[in-house]
Amino acid sequence: MSHLPSSSVRDHMKWAGLLGCEAVLSSMALMQASSMAAPPKKMMAPLGHAPPQREGPDRAPQSHMILPSGMSCPPLLIRKEGEFQAPRLLDEKEMRANEDMQQKKKNRKSVTPCKVREQEGRGGKGTGGDENGPSSKVQKNFICDHCYGAFRSGYHLKRHILIHTGEKPYACAVCDMRFIQRYHLERHSLIHTGVKPYACSMCDMRFFQRYHLERHRLTHTGVKPYACSMCDMRFFQRYHLARHSLTHTGVKPYACSMCDMRFFQRYHLARHSLTHTGVKPYACSMCDMRFFQRYHLARHTLTHTGVKPYACSMCDMRFFQRYHLARHSLTHTGVKPYACTMCDMRFIQRYQLERHSLTHTGVKPYACTMCDKRFFQRYHLARHSLTHMGVKPYACTMCDMKFFQRYHLARHSLTHTGVKPYACTMCDKRFFQRYHLARHSLTHMGVKPFACTMCDMRFVQRYHLARHSLTHTGVKPYACTMCDKRFFQRYHLARHSLTHMGVKPFACTMCDMRFVQRYHLARHSLTHTGEKPFACDMCDMRFIQRYHLERHKRVHSGEKPYQCERCQQNFSRTDRLLRHRRLCQGRSVAKVENQPCCEPRPYPQEPPPAPPTWSPLHPPPGRLAV
Repeated sequence: MSHLPSSSVRDHMKWAGLLGCEAVLSSMALMQASSMAAPPKKMMAPLGHAPPQREGPDRAPQSHMILPSGMSCPPLLIRKEGEFQAPRLLDEKEMRANEDMQQKKKNRKSVTPCKVREQEGRGGKGTGGDENGPSSKVQKNFICDHCYGAFRSGYHLKRHILIHTGEKPYACAVCDMRFIQRYHLERHSLIHTGVKPYACSMCDMRFFQRYHLERHRLTHTGVKPYACSMCDMRFFQRYHLARHSLTHTGVKPYACSMCDMRFFQRYHLARHSLTHTGVKPYACSMCDMRFFQRYHLARHTLTHTGVKPYACSMCDMRFFQRYHLARHSLTHTGVKPYACTMCDMRFIQRYQLERHSLTHTGVKPYACTMCDKRFFQRYHLARHSLTHMGVKPYACTMCDMKFFQRYHLARHSLTHTGVKPYACTMCDKRFFQRYHLARHSLTHMGVKPFACTMCDMRFVQRYHLARHSLTHTGVKPYACTMCDKRFFQRYHLARHSLTHMGVKPFACTMCDMRFVQRYHLARHSLTHTGEKPFACDMCDMRFIQRYHLERHKRVHSGEKPYQCERCQQNFSRTDRLLRHRRLCQGRSVAKVENQPCCEPRPYPQEPPPAPPTWSPLHPPPGRLAV
């Protein structure tokens, strides 16, 4: 037998790129290999399958493949001059026998190839005892030269190497995306064709991938196989559990390179980065709106189609998103899981709690770049920005009005239909909005939580308090552009502007009269019905308007709040004061000396005239009896 020095064996291993096993094998094993190894029949034969061969100098460099103590070097793809050469196995029949016994879904990183060979050598009986016996382990004879990962075929190794080189040989013919595997390309092509071959047997949903279908089926069964070890939450997917676990540790591993924000997921970081670049890659094909995320585009598309796929099982409401349905369901159960630590308020959503917490700190993190206003929420800032641009994207289909927000449009649409979905449980009143119902309920409870700091008045709403505060300061921030009048409220300015335009949008259905305000129309309608809802508690008189009732009560109290500035005479009603002023001005022109302008003039001292001598039965000439 020919023997190789240990140095030549080591040099050959370095030349062949066998660095993985060189780190494991000792120098003593290499010296034993040079003296005990026998040349195999074919290159890279597994241990125990090498029949004796004739010795020759041309086969000496391969003798290092068989090592003592059952240890063998893994059959690497020998690299020579930058090329890969596929190794040849001992026998095709034996390879087929080994492949039939391979265990499926093994973690290829759990056992290294060298350790596998050690176990096979120690077992003896299971691996090398019988020449034709199948291997008890999955033989992963192909090792990656970059990360030493083991693979069971050359195809898998070549596909894996593409990850290191970054090459993606399969390109989509419709878009610019490229893929490492043909399977990924075929799966991606379904997005362009719109074909979803996998259908759910329990509902009408279809999916591009079988995995998505299997994951969707769990929503029907309700099974959540992945449980959190730190709380009671369970999840449909392992990925969701891993993502949830970060909320317990507080670790946000993904940091933005342009600001200080950090994120739990890489996807959130990529989505956030678009806010810095301003790129919105997803465009709606039915309007000009663009979106940062495909999900937002899909959600927006439902507004064009009007489809609301998620229905509540306890009422007739339907929703565009599953999240909205889940949030709505809490209104039926009454559960508010999120509690404020600074007060007793509880909320259905975490987002509402975070938004409420800002009211305690007073921090408004979102500032307008065109004015000095700041906002608690980004949504409020975006909504406010439309007022600078003058854009009203939401138009009513039944009239010419346009709105800044979809919510305002939906609320306005109820005025055309007349539907008031929110009813008070303590009286017969109904309201267009839930907010109006909640505000009305305070009138039954008698609660006025907002107090003025400059007087003793209290109000049901904060808005009323803010409006009242202007009466102390005298500031009227809303000015008419067509005249010099100013107003405390924007609503009063808008109502006043209609008088310049001549528009009276509210028409009476029982006569031809039209009104600038809905309130005037409602007040006028009572004249047709004859209803007088306001009754005096001191007498039996009733009135159509509350103002008339308040004016009538002054008759009982004797109050005269209106005073003439010329003669200091007081009146209970403004119309009487105005009539008095006209008389007062006329008498001041007469310049009657030593007489108040508002007192009646004395008649001259003349004898009273004689009583008439005629009667209704005998009128004087020129008069007719009535």
